[in-house]
Amino acid sequence: MAPRVWLTARAHQVARHRATVRGLVTGALLIAGFFTLPPFRLLGGWLFG
Repeated sequence: MAPRVWLTARAHQVARHRATVRGLVTGALLIAGFFTLPPFRLLGGWLFG
């Protein structure tokens, strides 16, 4: 996705660039949360335990 972000920015496709960056950041946060917050992990135990 990073090359697509760069290409859309260089082509001045603002709407497509904005949507791609939002999707990339949202996906990254969801994946990081999925691996960080399960109950058997330290932080997940603190939050949900």
